[in-house]
Amino acid sequence: MAFGAARNGSALSASDRQPASENSGDSLTEVAYYRIRAMILDGELPIGGQVSVNALATTFGMSRSPVRSAVERLTSERLVRRTDGGAAVAAPNQHDLLDALAVRAPLEGLAARLAAPHIDDRAIQRLTEIHSRFAQAVNAENLASARRSDLEFHQAIHRMSANDCLIDSLERVQMQVILAAYSTAWTSSKRQAVLEHSRILDALVQQDGENAERAAIRHIHNLTIRVLDEWKRSDTAATPRPRS
Repeated sequence: MAFGAARNGSALSASDRQPASENSGDSLTEVAYYRIRAMILDGELPIGGQVSVNALATTFGMSRSPVRSAVERLTSERLVRRTDGGAAVAAPNQHDLLDALAVRAPLEGLAARLAAPHIDDRAIQRLTEIHSRFAQAVNAENLASARRSDLEFHQAIHRMSANDCLIDSLERVQMQVILAAYSTAWTSSKRQAVLEHSRILDALVQQDGENAERAAIRHIHNLTIRVLDEWKRSDTAATPRPRS
């Protein structure tokens, strides 16, 4: 399900997209879905951690049925996996992540190119605010805040593309990438992502669709390189040194 494209070119915040309360007119399943997804993104439900329908229903103050439906939706999106004891937050393997990154790169580029003509002053202000929060979170090594701002930055651009099919496609792969990439590659190299976001933003401010597309694709390609480098370092560190 897409959040809905911003046809007037203005980006919406994460709170604008998520149901504010169970009385907001959205279904309880939607409420449960966004709350569980936020818990996964924030690390409150860690990778591999149990996703208990009963416990979540109690926490949310609702019946098990909408929570169960929300978990099923998250399972179909590969953020949650089935286990013998119920369900758990998915732990994407290296193959899954590289597949998702390969798909995401050209889609992010297309979204940036389509978004460029829709940029207005309000959208620029919103993207600048999100980018500033992302930079601050990275500098402070605040994982949860960085993941939220990273997701919000890209989703704002997706909505400005005004292409619902593209938004749907990106939504399915983006959370998997962010969850897996941050679990494997939280290093000082994340500061490179701040510079890459800056280049995308600069091109969008200029309404330069071609440069925005190139910057977005390069950003995802560089993320892939960072993840691969992190895996190599992890493998090297795990390899015992031969005794002299």
